[in-house]
Amino acid sequence: MCALVCVLLGFALSACDPAYGVWRRAYVGHMPDPETVRAIVRDTPGIDTVTYRHYEGGFPTSKEYYFDYRGGSEVRGSLRFEIDSRKRIQYSQFLFDLLEPPPQHYIDATLPVMKRIELRLERKAGLPGLQSSVKQDCIRVACP
Repeated sequence: MCALVCVLLGFALSACDPAYGVWRRAYVGHMPDPETVRAIVRDTPGIDTVTYRHYEGGFPTSKEYYFDYRGGSEVRGSLRFEIDSRKRIQYSQFLFDLLEPPPQHYIDATLPVMKRIELRLERKAGLPGLQSSVKQDCIRVACP
């Protein structure tokens, strides 16, 4: 009996950390030029800095393009394009934390900026219909 309790306790303690936050995503028809995306994000009102990262590899092989952005003391977000092994391209933006939710004022400040970025990507990066195809999940947080 003690062994069973120890095994069950071990499984409970090794469970995945809960994630909290906002996730917006859609499949798009093409991958815009990364420098164009970076300029669009950087020039969006409410954004002060943008950091670009690119990863390629894994199994099955995928390519990921990240644009992490900050604005003022409350805007925090990441934009990502992922090209999977079947050449599908998923756009996403997110604001996540593990173990505890991001402060509500971060969500309240970042979500409108995410929507502005999507509108600008539609108009300036050739992604028509992006805003209307985006699905949003608010995971263990309240979205305005």
